[in-house]
Amino acid sequence: MLNQWSKFLSTDCCVVKVKNYTVYPIFKVGSTSLKAAAVEQYVNNDIGTCKHIDILLRDPEERFISGLNQYCKFNDMQVKDAWELVNKGHLIDRHFAPQYFWLLHLYKYYQGEVTLRPFNFITKITDIHKKKDKTTKQIVPVLQSFVEIDHHLLKQVGQRLELRKLIEEHRHVLS
Repeated sequence: MLNQWSKFLSTDCCVVKVKNYTVYPIFKVGSTSLKAAAVEQYVNNDIGTCKHIDILLRDPEERFISGLNQYCKFNDMQVKDAWELVNKGHLIDRHFAPQYFWLLHLYKYYQGEVTLRPFNFITKITDIHKKKDKTTKQIVPVLQSFVEIDHHLLKQVGQRLELRKLIEEHRHVLS
């Protein structure tokens, strides 16, 4: 699965400072709101100067469905058609990539401590709520290969961990 995501892992990585928090915005996990509230931004090698990073995690099933719907909206596709392509391994995108892959992306530039936070922690960081999508999402079957590893991550919400150890500890789930 890792090889399929090399395009995703080669894009710029960004961390933002909002109030007293340094946060790694993940697509479909409040990233637009966090970026709008940011007072500072760290990109790629600048991220290594951060002392600690908070990472919000969203319910994997909700995020998969929401992300797939968002991808289809941006690309003028039918959700059912896109789901078929994803299921066959022909379509991948940052909007519905496992949140674990976002951690791999961050790890390229930062190996320090992170705290995994539940998505609702965003209300402690900002009251900005950008891009609230009020359209009804088309529900599709959730592909376990896209959510399984994130369920493992959710078990560590609230913990302060070394990103390296977190990456290594969950790598086996991808096999």
